[in-house]
Amino acid sequence: MPRPVRSAYQRQVERIAPPQLLGREAELAELAGFCLDERRGPYVWWQAGPWAGKSALLSTFVLNSPAPPAASGVWLVSFFITARLAAQDTREAFTTALTEQLCALLRQDLPASGDEAAREAALLDLLAQAAAVSQQAGGRLVLVVDGLDEDRGVTTGRGAHSIAGLLPGRPSAGMRIIVAGRPNPPIPDDVPDWHPLRDRGIIRLLSDSPHARDLQRLGQSELKRLLSGSPIEQDLLGLLTAARGGLSGPDLRELTGADLVTIEEILHTVAGRTFTRRLAAWTPDEGRQVYLLGHEELHNAACHYLGHDRLAHYRDRLHTWAEDYRTPTDGQPPWPPHTPEYLLTGYPRMLTTAGDTNHLITLAIDPARHDRMLDLSGGDAAALTEIKTCQDLLLHCPAPDLYALARLSHHRGQIESRNAHIPTELPALWATIGQPNRAEQIARALTDPWERARALAGVAGAVAAAGDHDRAVQIARTLTNPWERERALAAVAGAVAAAGDHDRAEQIARTLTNPSERARALAAVAGAVAAAGDHDRAEQIALTLTNPSERAQALAAVAGAVAAAGDHDRAEQIALTITDLWERAHALAGVAGAVAAAGDHDRAVQIARALTDPWEWARALAAVAGAVAAAGDHDRAEQIARTLTNPWERARALAGVAGAVAAAGDHDRAEQIALTITEPWERAHALAGLAGVVAAGDHDLAKPVARTITNPRKRALAAVAAGGDHERAAGLAADAEQIARTITNPHQQAQALTEAAWAVAAGGDHERAAGLAAHAELIARTITNPHQQAQALAAVAEAVAAGDHERAAGLAAHAEQITHTIINPDQQAQALSAVAGAVAAAGGHKRAEQIARTITTRRERAQALAAVAGAVAAAGGHKRAEQIARTITEPRQQARALAAVAWAVAAGDRERAAGLAADAEQIARTIINPDYRAQALAGAAWAVAAAGDHERAAELAADAEQIARTIMDPREQARALAGVAGAVAAGGNRERAAGLAADAEQIARTITDPDQQAQALTEVAKTVGLPRAGHLLGEAFSRGSWLTPLSVLAKIFPQEMIRFADAVYADDPSRDAQ
Repeated sequence: MPRPVRSAYQRQVERIAPPQLLGREAELAELAGFCLDERRGPYVWWQAGPWAGKSALLSTFVLNSPAPPAASGVWLVSFFITARLAAQDTREAFTTALTEQLCALLRQDLPASGDEAAREAALLDLLAQAAAVSQQAGGRLVLVVDGLDEDRGVTTGRGAHSIAGLLPGRPSAGMRIIVAGRPNPPIPDDVPDWHPLRDRGIIRLLSDSPHARDLQRLGQSELKRLLSGSPIEQDLLGLLTAARGGLSGPDLRELTGADLVTIEEILHTVAGRTFTRRLAAWTPDEGRQVYLLGHEELHNAACHYLGHDRLAHYRDRLHTWAEDYRTPTDGQPPWPPHTPEYLLTGYPRMLTTAGDTNHLITLAIDPARHDRMLDLSGGDAAALTEIKTCQDLLLHCPAPDLYALARLSHHRGQIESRNAHIPTELPALWATIGQPNRAEQIARALTDPWERARALAGVAGAVAAAGDHDRAVQIARTLTNPWERERALAAVAGAVAAAGDHDRAEQIARTLTNPSERARALAAVAGAVAAAGDHDRAEQIALTLTNPSERAQALAAVAGAVAAAGDHDRAEQIALTITDLWERAHALAGVAGAVAAAGDHDRAVQIARALTDPWEWARALAAVAGAVAAAGDHDRAEQIARTLTNPWERARALAGVAGAVAAAGDHDRAEQIALTITEPWERAHALAGLAGVVAAGDHDLAKPVARTITNPRKRALAAVAAGGDHERAAGLAADAEQIARTITNPHQQAQALTEAAWAVAAGGDHERAAGLAAHAELIARTITNPHQQAQALAAVAEAVAAGDHERAAGLAAHAEQITHTIINPDQQAQALSAVAGAVAAAGGHKRAEQIARTITTRRERAQALAAVAGAVAAAGGHKRAEQIARTITEPRQQARALAAVAWAVAAGDRERAAGLAADAEQIARTIINPDYRAQALAGAAWAVAAAGDHERAAELAADAEQIARTIMDPREQARALAGVAGAVAAGGNRERAAGLAADAEQIARTITDPDQQAQALTEVAKTVGLPRAGHLLGEAFSRGSWLTPLSVLAKIFPQEMIRFADAVYADDPSRDAQ
């Protein structure tokens, strides 16, 4: 039997399909044959002009899929592109609709919203999964896409971004793809030359349907009648045409003032052939319908008949309506919960089509509106797409609006930062409770690469533990950073080994090139093999490692597993063969714990006390104490634990003893032992474990014990652990969430909810765990980062200093204040360095130098002092600036500072400037790093040119260029060549400078990382004149961080920079201080 897709989109298809398809029996049979015939290729393209009946044919086919005997049939997913409905004619809409259908088909959860690339990657992965699953079941996946000619995405040029470009070029597992559309427009530019869509052999011409032509005539007749009909009929036609569809009955009631009965009577009966209905995109389950013109040709005809002025009038009514929701006057918040869906989806698409960037910018930088969209859609995909669309429109203008592009970039950064503080354990939790798509998307949305690597490694491990080893490996291999990829694969190898597939686990581990990760992976494999009883193979795997440290790590894992299996003599023997002292101690500590667990307490203590390393000795005795307690000898266990002098290990040992005593039934003594632990975290851990043990027999006692825990995160865990039975566990899970809500620190609150969710998931209540995990996500998205705040304020302050010293000083003072709240010393040093530069730019030279000299890290202190020296020199304090520059110990920054002083001095004292420039050159030539040496030499050339020696400047620039051409990193090469271009321009050779800048720009465009490309484009913008610099800055704003182009924007357009600062920091406390 066919496997239908029970998704909301199927209801859309039902609206498109005619009640009865007449005269198309042969075409339906041909479509079925294409799906079922093994000899057919993967693609067919049905082409015809307007009103031929393409959509009627394909929608009927989708609703009546063919099925061969004794097979699972054809699995159909579809998308009908229509330009008449603003939210159904883009690549984003295609991705959303197909993802929903495929998840319904595979019975998977919807993936969490990531960036556009992540969502599209998830879609392609889902297509491949569905194709493979259907093929294994004896069926076939078929994708139907109608209306390729109505795609309103970018289809031409370098930035082409079409639906056709996302269609698989080599469909896997027998997948078939049916597309339909008119012969024109041509195939989009982002479809590669080898793609099947460019093969004219796949085209099948569809003859016109006489029944469709009858509908065309009736529809056009109806349209003309509406144009001269009653005022309400004219308004309905005008509003739906101007809006490009998507308005609901209640929307039209608000816009026209007519009652809903009248509106529905006109749209359903009187003008039933002119208008059609679709389900709302974000609330299809509620059954809400929206209206649109019944055919693209009817829409075009309505636009023609209404004319420019009448359409403009109806658009103005839509603008006024939108403004009423943006700025309500009835006490409601902006964009209240009852905001019409059209204003969140269709309206911005209408503005895009109309080229109305002014209204679109207002929407795209509105945080309240995007918060409402997040509430309704469950992600930020629509908001980010809207911002990108607006940026693309602005970049195509002859003179890009840099203020608007800066605002859009800033707002995009705010949205993207929502995921920056998601607990790294949360994605793996989603995978564990059966939602791997969401897990992967959340992990990929994390902004910190190290945290992202940890999260993805956890997801890969959880997916592998669930048995899907192929997907686990695939997730790990998608990581582009080699270290991140190897780390994730090592985790996968361990999970695969733990699942019992030792051969594949070893194979994965041996493909790793990083020695430490390969050792970790093979150690996990060897341990798993030993735990499975194959001790000889486990030891053999470990001994194949040639690196002593790697071999020691693996043998330690084997020794622990052999000891746990009961072969204590062999385990100790293996441990003693380890030559690395720390690893041998680590292995013997594990053996001691296993021996104690087996009941031979005296031997366990003997092994532990033989260790010479104090940390491993303590760790071994702690393990022995726990094992002795578990065996029932609580007095001796406590005695062993209290002999430990290390407070952490003593606390850990006592926590284990307390748990064992509680398990034996002596709850009072267990609590007494736990309360004697002085280390708060371990005391909390002990009490949490105690609550769980007590709950197994006494739920009323467990809850008070849990509430004695001072650490709120552990209290939440203890409340969950105290479940005992499923009914009571549900209540205690709610208590855990309530406790977590009392935590004031949002980081800890998000972490507490995550841990509570893990505990609930371990108890089997995945639905409740999902609720807690979702709450943790929400909390994490509210967290602000003081390091980023300070850096941003400092960057804005430095940028506005040239035009508004007072404003800059206020912003810099606020930034300095925030730096005192930064805990991480490295981040604080970076922020202070930025603040010092901002304070100096604002004229506070003495204070700036004081700040710079308090910085403890050498690199950041040098960077700050160089900025201060440059600002002091520019203000005329040449002598002091030189003194500061000569105190800098880092060569790159000292050369930069001396060059800046030379440039400032050159106007009045060329001889002194030449000396300073020569010193800068001498220092530059000592720099080993070619990237930095090229930039420093370019800076020296710039200073020499200012001193009047253009011939020498040209020589230095040539040396810098020669070095720059050898740089392999495209970002550094682009930056270096841009610096050389600036130096050459300063020397007067404008033509040569333009050539170098063009080379730098070309290299910059090869950079795939958006932030790095933005940095390179900004460097190029410094060296070229207007209008090219404006376009490059606009691209930098659209590609990367909004902070990157600010300094150059301030130099070229200082008033726009001040305008931006006033808009972004309108509520900044520094304004009140002025």
